[in-house]
Amino acid sequence: MVDPWAGRKGIDILTDIMAHMKPGACESLLKNLGGQVPHVATELRKRLLTFERLADCDGRGIQLLLKQISLADLALGLKGASQPVLQNIAGNMSKRAIGELQEEIKRQGPSKPNEIESARDRILQVARDLILKKQMGFTSNEEEMIT
Repeated sequence: MVDPWAGRKGIDILTDIMAHMKPGACESLLKNLGGQVPHVATELRKRLLTFERLADCDGRGIQLLLKQISLADLALGLKGASQPVLQNIAGNMSKRAIGELQEEIKRQGPSKPNEIESARDRILQVARDLILKKQMGFTSNEEEMIT
């Protein structure tokens, strides 16, 4: 029997494990690692697709993502999002679409954290599919290793 862990680095194994974690738990772990072992947290962030990484996605990819997700999921997912994520998303939307998004956010009212995380998870699943199809990339010049 072949050992699936043979020849793999610890960072690779940790990346695989974290790719299956809930986004909130993953972000929390990355924050904690950032305080203790920043070089490990930085390497993991390069390898993982988190909601915060949407700030670094290319415009063409964001536009394709927006076409494939529901307005309700987008409105939920953006609640509490960082300024860079908000700017990248809004920068790839028309004024009319931004107005519709603002109306949807108002219509939804306050949301539970687990609802927001679920919406983000659905958004990230579409983003992963686009990345695998090479229809979404990142604006950084570094080689990306998204799992």
